[in-house]
Amino acid sequence: MKLILPLLFIGALASGLNAQVVMKDFVSKDHMGKIEKSVNNNGQPLYWKLEYKNTDGARIYYDFILYKDASMTKEMLRFPSLMRNLEWTYYLDVSMTKDDATKVFAMIFKKDLRWARVKYSPHEGCSWLDPTEWDRINLVDNFQGLLDNTFTQMDKNVKFDCYVK
Repeated sequence: MKLILPLLFIGALASGLNAQVVMKDFVSKDHMGKIEKSVNNNGQPLYWKLEYKNTDGARIYYDFILYKDASMTKEMLRFPSLMRNLEWTYYLDVSMTKDDATKVFAMIFKKDLRWARVKYSPHEGCSWLDPTEWDRINLVDNFQGLLDNTFTQMDKNVKFDCYVK
């Protein structure tokens, strides 16, 4: 019995470390995507990029950049972003500043249950919908799809022009 518990603990620790390596490979690089029929681009596609900056433990720093052109050369907006890669949960926080107030757009992904949810209350006058509608997505099977869904929901609810300086 004394031998079984330490072996179980070591096995659980090793499998957890292995799972994190797969996730670490994903989160330590740039990601790009497209929002079809963007509300913020008059029904035209809007392009996004998560530009990797650095990693500090479980914190992964990015810039979230929006572009109106497919060549992704002219920035529309840039927001500092933080991903936190924890054992069971993955968070994406996008800091959105208007005037002197910053609010955090947060996506929460439960790795073990494979569902994600967005939480955000846009600054006053910066929402397309009243009230905002954030859909929970279930059975997430790939991270690109998760990011595409997250930023499509952001586009559907948030007026990006409010954040242009």
